[in-house]
Amino acid sequence: MDRKLGRNANRNWSEIRSVLFQALPQEIFANANQSEWLTYHWNLVVGKEIARVSTIDNVTRKILYVKVKGKEWVPILDSLKKNIIQEINSRAGEPLLNRIVFKTVA
Repeated sequence: MDRKLGRNANRNWSEIRSVLFQALPQEIFANANQSEWLTYHWNLVVGKEIARVSTIDNVTRKILYVKVKGKEWVPILDSLKKNIIQEINSRAGEPLLNRIVFKTVA
């Protein structure tokens, strides 16, 4: 019985995440809160090194605009776009982002 429970326990994580997301108030994704939420999860998703050279600038119409320190990072981040979008949308429990645009800052 314990063995069966162990296999089924892992299967339920996505269901729990969905339930928790639905339990959160809708205001959490209002513009001000969305920016905070995205900044927090951006840092977790991309890791310390990329988080040090990038900051979320704006979100409009499911497009995330990110400022990047140094043009050498843009090709690296471009190659990771799809994975970053998938991970952020997964954490949100809904499709928050369709696209990411990287802008180089001096």
